[in-house]
Amino acid sequence: MKKTCVGLLSIGAFFLLSQPASALFVNGGFENGTTSSWTVDTGKSTSSNSVDWSSSGGGSGSGRADVINSTGTMSGQTTDVNPYNGNYMVRINDIGGSYDATKISQTDTISQQDIDDGSTLYVNWGAMLIEPSNTHPSGAQPFFAIELTVNGTSVQSFSADATAHSTDSSWTLAGNDGYSDLWYKHDTWSFDLSSYTLGDSVSLEMYVSDCNWGGHGGYAFLDGIGTAYQPPNDVPEPGTMLLMGMGLAGLLGYNRKRSSRKNCN
Repeated sequence: MKKTCVGLLSIGAFFLLSQPASALFVNGGFENGTTSSWTVDTGKSTSSNSVDWSSSGGGSGSGRADVINSTGTMSGQTTDVNPYNGNYMVRINDIGGSYDATKISQTDTISQQDIDDGSTLYVNWGAMLIEPSNTHPSGAQPFFAIELTVNGTSVQSFSADATAHSTDSSWTLAGNDGYSDLWYKHDTWSFDLSSYTLGDSVSLEMYVSDCNWGGHGGYAFLDGIGTAYQPPNDVPEPGTMLLMGMGLAGLLGYNRKRSSRKNCN
């Protein structure tokens, strides 16, 4: 009986550790089904991969931040995308074009929990971006970006557009808007905060912009945002796999002993 309990407790620990959790940013996994605690902004795409956040585009993507809990596809998308962590994630902007840009952001301070978690900030992201078939020049593509500021100073900028698929095989063809191909990539962005201290202010912005010619769009999926790393649902974490293995081994050992006792009787 004791061994059965040990096995069940190990499996229980596996499931507990598998539950989504994030530190630093509130609602970092969107598990309450909303964008609460995040600020949603609209902007207008301009030249050279930049956005004017004092204006807004004229399409359906402007300010669009949908929290989704199922595969669901948008117009032109043929690849299903499930939440990366837990049951929900957010999808910002859309494929429609019209100079739209959508940003979500949040500011918080480094806590002891963040330091205990390892002082690394993570974002599980996926980008669905049109590559214009009439080959826009560099800086005129739809793009996804992450901007990190600590204590008012920009410390990290990251951006991606679909032209990278020609040299990066992790981009996959995921649909078509009727004129041009839609490309998808899923990855984890991270930043080491260990050089900063308790109470430092951290601001994170994540956004998608249509092309600055106005005809092509894109969107992004965001999940697992915080200092508690959450491996994507399809990538088991080594520690949780070990616990599950221990639980299964305990149950198998118990069942073998029960069987051997029955055979002896």
